[in-house]
This record gives sequence, C-alpha cells and structure tokens, in this order.
Amino acid sequence: MILPLFGGNGRPVCFIAIFFAIFAYMILTSMLTWAVVALSSTFMRLSPDYEAPLENQMLMGALVQTTGDAHRYWVKVTAEDYTGWVTEMGLKYLSDEEKDAYLEAPKWICTAEYARIRELPSERSAPLCDFTMGDLVRQTGNRDGGWVEALLPDGRKGWVLRHQVMDFGTWAASRSGLSTDDAVNRAFCAREITSLACSFLGTPYMWGGNSIKHFDCSGLVKFCYFMNGIILPRNGREQIHCGTPVKDGAWEPGDLLFFGTKKPLKVTHVALYLGDGKIVHSSQLVRINTLEEYGREVVGATRVLGNVDCDKGIKSVLKSPYYFKQDGE
Repeated sequence: MILPLFGGNGRPVCFIAIFFAIFAYMILTSMLTWAVVALSSTFMRLSPDYEAPLENQMLMGALVQTTGDAHRYWVKVTAEDYTGWVTEMGLKYLSDEEKDAYLEAPKWICTAEYARIRELPSERSAPLCDFTMGDLVRQTGNRDGGWVEALLPDGRKGWVLRHQVMDFGTWAASRSGLSTDDAVNRAFCAREITSLACSFLGTPYMWGGNSIKHFDCSGLVKFCYFMNGIILPRNGREQIHCGTPVKDGAWEPGDLLFFGTKKPLKVTHVALYLGDGKIVHSSQLVRINTLEEYGREVVGATRVLGNVDCDKGIKSVLKSPYYFKQDGE
C-alpha cells in the first residue's frame, strides 16, 4: 500500500509522519546516552561509512557513551578515550539507570582465545555468537554440568563452557602488577603480559585492530595490558606520555619502546620489550625481533608497571567507571 502524499486537508501526511518519527528517535537517543557493545568485536570508524578508516575495535560487554550523533544506521560513541562511529546493531542502548545496574551486575569475562555461546549447554547446540578473549557477558546464576548460562547484551540467553570464563569481579581484583612498590609482583606481571603477546605470534596486522582476531601495534600492547587488568591509552602517540620515561639501555621486560622520529617527536610504532635486546610487536603480523634486526631507532620508552592508578595516564580495570561502579557515582 502506498501512502498518499497529501491528506484530505492538503497536508503532506507521510512527511508529517516522518517528522514525528525522527523527533521521537531524537528524544529516545537523548535519553539513552549509554550503550553496551553487543558483538564479539565491533569496528569503530572515523566517519559513518564502511569505507571510512578503521580507528579501533571494541569488545563485547564494553560500556560506551553515545554522543547523540547518528547517520542512517551509524551511531557516534565515545569509548574510554576514543570517539568514532559504529553500526547500531553492534550496540545495545541503556538508560542511566540501566547503565548503573549493568556496572553492578555480575559478569563473566572470556579468558579462552576463542569460544562460542550456544543455545543449549551442549557442543552440538547451535551457536548464538562467537565469544573471544576479553569479551564480557552478564551472569544469570544458572549452571548445567560444565556449562554456565550467560545473558548477552542484546537480551538473549546462552551457554558457555565454565573453563572458558572467569568471574569478572574476581578476575579484575586478582590481576597482578598493580602495586607500586612490589618488584616481585611487577616482574610476574611483566612475564604474564609478554607471554600473552608472544602467544599471538603470526596474528595478522590490521590498522585499528584491538582484538584477538587482528592487532595493530598499539592495539597489541593495549590488549595484553588489558588482559592483565590495566587500561592504557589506545594509540602509541598517547602511550608514550603515560607511566614514567625510561632511559636507553635501562629497559625491563614489559616496558613500551617507541619508534619514529625524535625531533620533532613523532611516534609511528610501539613494541613490548622482552629483554636481551628483543621485542614483540605487530608489524605486518605479530612477531619477535631483535632491535638490531628491526633496525629502527628507539625514540622513547616508558614503564607502565608500578604506575597504575597514580595519575600517570594508566588506570586499572577495577578503578575504571566503564567497567565497575565507583564510589561516589
């Protein structure tokens, strides 16, 4: 059925309906100022177009704030310190009250590299979605043998193997390396971070990649620290200004080494230092090189461990308002 362009009194009926639909949508999105990432990884682009440059990837369960800007099925959001455009089906909108309830709800974090959330507690059951390292889903409290039930951001319920997840609150509280004065703890955390990075050897490089599926150089660094309970800035040009500077030759495993130009300072690449003159980094693919093999001058280095939650640009997951409700909120 085709709607008439004008009503009996001469008014453009369909245009009025469209106007009110747009008005209602604007009111709704102004009320729903928060959203949760609903896919295992959601691409954030520079502008609302699939051909626009990829800026970042956000993981399932991450909280984002909407800006109120929308274009067709694209929505502009801010995630921690990064802003860009994502598709609307990659998000679940939340009101302020729903956001607070979400932050307080018990969740599972995926600790396996790759998993599936299934309709029923059986590996023969149909998958609802993929579920990868770092993704978050709410708990329902239901269990069945070796399976636990999960509440997806879009409201569906499914099942995941218990050994593939960990209680998010317990996980965040147990991450090591956060102490500013415990050298043994920091050394252990450095081994955990560098070992995780090395476990991704061969993973393809992708500009904007920040998930187990693809990494760019700063995405690899950020992801490996995140999985050890530490949130870094997204890009190398920001990472170089966090933590404490480290002089040439005084590097320790887990330190961030930056490459580019010194005068003026321009960071074009970042790597994790492994010790003994070796780095692990994402350059065409995740790989290990000696500094001599890589052949580029280090233009700066910074130490993250020992500088978490100290107003040096580094925050623990436990203290982030994007993951846990903080005192006074």
